[in-house]
Amino acid sequence: MIMTETIPAAIEGLFERHPELSGFSVRGADDVPDDCPRTGNDYELFIGDIGISATLSDEQFDVMFREIVAALAEVVAEDPEADDILRGRTFARVLH
Repeated sequence: MIMTETIPAAIEGLFERHPELSGFSVRGADDVPDDCPRTGNDYELFIGDIGISATLSDEQFDVMFREIVAALAEVVAEDPEADDILRGRTFARVLH
């Protein structure tokens, strides 16, 4: 089973590098519209509901999106069962 500190460390880095990132959700294939392309992999994850607090250029958004994908891939690479834990979760910036 995935260690709980693995997810926050990977995700926390995203929020540190991208102060404009408010949050995002992770969905499974059953949670996205039928017209979304799929690979056929049962463990496929989709990123959705990306919230940002500032206007970003397409290039800035692309960089942020790719870093979200990389962070999730890192978590799953460390523990292949993590996809079940990530699916259906929403990660949001914590304000103090």
